[in-house]
Amino acid sequence: MVSLCLVFIITGSVKLTAQNFQLLLDPINSSQQTSLFNLSIVNQSTYSGQLSLQASLQSRRGKKLLVERTTVNIHSNEIKSLRGHHVEAQTIYKDAAFDQLYTQGVGLPPMNYVLCVQVQAIGDRSFQVEECIEYNATDFVNLLPLYPSDEGEIFESRPVFSWADLSGVEGYTYNFKLVGLDQDENANAALRRKMPLVHINNLQSNQLLYPADAQPLENNQSYAWQLTLNYQGEKVITSEPWRFRFKEQDSLVEIPRNLSYVDITELEDGATLFAVGEFKFKYPSEEETNIKVKLYEHYKKNGKNKPVDLTENSFEVKRGVNKFELDLKEQVYLKHLKEYRIQLETKDGKNYRFFIKYVNPDYTK
Repeated sequence: MVSLCLVFIITGSVKLTAQNFQLLLDPINSSQQTSLFNLSIVNQSTYSGQLSLQASLQSRRGKKLLVERTTVNIHSNEIKSLRGHHVEAQTIYKDAAFDQLYTQGVGLPPMNYVLCVQVQAIGDRSFQVEECIEYNATDFVNLLPLYPSDEGEIFESRPVFSWADLSGVEGYTYNFKLVGLDQDENANAALRRKMPLVHINNLQSNQLLYPADAQPLENNQSYAWQLTLNYQGEKVITSEPWRFRFKEQDSLVEIPRNLSYVDITELEDGATLFAVGEFKFKYPSEEETNIKVKLYEHYKKNGKNKPVDLTENSFEVKRGVNKFELDLKEQVYLKHLKEYRIQLETKDGKNYRFFIKYVNPDYTK
């Protein structure tokens, strides 16, 4: 929620008064705005002349960052709009590090700001109006886990953690925290109260190799990890906690590479099958129809299913016994030994649902 702070300084007797002069100040879109001026000036008086404007940006802690100054002409009973790149202004940087980030051309760093705009009538210093607005530029920050993924399962006891920072700005640092989870334990609570297994501050890159001196991950144990983004020692935003599970398992699995075709009409609902690089199935039919395949990443813990996009998911059925191969290696990325839910629907309304455990053929003996 945006909070407004209005300060009016009026002395003397002038035509231009606080009662008939207003500043309508809007928040800045940090990813698009190229100027601090984003407001409308409402003049409800008979005053016509020049106005001097100064916009000051500071952190919520009070550190001054940037000042912009400009002048505009205004007529009696006029509404003047000043928006972004349409404003020619003198810029004065109050902080060298902020200057370096801002001039990279990607907008304001995602901090919490106070922006004040002061207006004064040129030639009449007895009139001055100031309006301040607080807002969070953190709304434009998006931290995403790359590995381990949220609710994912991994097989390395010392993984390389990686994440995506979509702000596109250099100069931020990250604090990394990892904790173990008990069964059904709330991840946020665990990150607040538990002693972390790994806690490293001020990381310069968006990945972290599991420290050699940290205790290895335990088999069948769940974990939560979280990042905090910082700028100049100030906390900007903390990500949501991301959960994953570690499971010891041989990377090589003894499964025949050439599995036979499975008759989906004979499968029980909810059955689990192996799919080595592809899913081979057959479908006997007395009429011509069409089969469409839907694939979902299955999460056992909460029973949810996340759709997986397939570029080729439709098969034409002819009379007789039809044999098909659904490619799962080239057209889509699936996780080795991960369980997926598959659903096949015919044009005439028949549905078949079951699970497959995907096996990367590169990992078979």
